[in-house]
Amino acid sequence: MKKFELVEALKENGFSEMPIEGTVHRACVGGVILQRTWSQEIEVAWYGKHTETYTVRVFVNQPRGVCEVTYMKNGITYKARWYDTIGKRTYNAVVETARCAGYEF
Repeated sequence: MKKFELVEALKENGFSEMPIEGTVHRACVGGVILQRTWSQEIEVAWYGKHTETYTVRVFVNQPRGVCEVTYMKNGITYKARWYDTIGKRTYNAVVETARCAGYEF
């Protein structure tokens, strides 16, 4: 049985590797940042149609087996969470959070 690979699974679902910025993430040898952005037109009262963006950014520290997931709506972080594993359970949590926000993988 093949071990689940979080980085592979995210890339297969439209996530792109991003350059590592910031001293905390850059200090991690073997770390990778993956990101995906969705957008949709929504109707806003008294304003009309508006394009809403939803971004999920995942920093994976592969040597330690942990990751940080940041969820942003219209460029503003509304949720960030550290996961102590980079397995299937973490992947499912990311998928479910995006689904609850109205976006599909």
